[in-house]
Amino acid sequence: MSIATPTNESQGIVKKVYKAFFTPNQYEIKTQDKEILKSGNNFKVKYDAPPQRGAGELAVTTWGDESNPKVLLMHGWGGARAQMTGFVNPLLKAGYFVVSYDQPAHGESDGAQTNLLEIAPTMDVMLNRFGKFDFILAHSFGTLITSYALVKRNFPLPSRLVYFGAFNRLLDSFPRFQVIAKLPDQIMDGLYKMIYENFSEGVLEEIVNEELVKEINIPALVFHDRSDEVTPVEDSRAIANTWTHAQYVETNGLGHRGALQSSDVHEQVIKFLQGR
Repeated sequence: MSIATPTNESQGIVKKVYKAFFTPNQYEIKTQDKEILKSGNNFKVKYDAPPQRGAGELAVTTWGDESNPKVLLMHGWGGARAQMTGFVNPLLKAGYFVVSYDQPAHGESDGAQTNLLEIAPTMDVMLNRFGKFDFILAHSFGTLITSYALVKRNFPLPSRLVYFGAFNRLLDSFPRFQVIAKLPDQIMDGLYKMIYENFSEGVLEEIVNEELVKEINIPALVFHDRSDEVTPVEDSRAIANTWTHAQYVETNGLGHRGALQSSDVHEQVIKFLQGR
């Protein structure tokens, strides 16, 4: 990729954009989310962030009997454990132990900026606390984090995976960010230059879900809504096309987060986890 050097006048703007790019939006917790969180066991666990971030704590909630099969809920970029609470009661009713946590710089966890390479290791914090998970349910960017952890960090494979609104290529986040933030090409050139100065060459290009899932040889269920306004449905179509172990379901009218609250989707997920 050929990247132009930004002018001195744009350097300050580029630094602000760089910070904004790695700063997730804060999820607005709904009243129903709060009630379900309160019904669980809420606590904080320490994690070792990179030196520039410093150590911090992750906000965790668990529900149910820990001796039951374990389900880990992974939210997406700008999300929080609260947005995954729609699955809690259906999973509890089906006899599962449920774990959800706020990733660094999200929800009630520590931090202001973060990235996939910093978030993925925090899955090991959950592994060390609860042991191997039988199932993982992940949403949006959380699917890419999960695939990366399973393939590149040897996170123990669960028995089954469920993905919602999956994010495919990490580098696609840059042009999507440019559109949302309405940034000119000159500033984006500066952003690319700064990012490639801070991350090893080739590392980011290799974080592609449709390639990672080729090495995840377990049953998977992938949902994506045709009207998803955040992550294009083409992302999951590409992933499902290369993932021989995945069942792919397209929904209508649920948008980016609607599947997380859909009773019909919940029912399909429980049947899938139970092998029915």
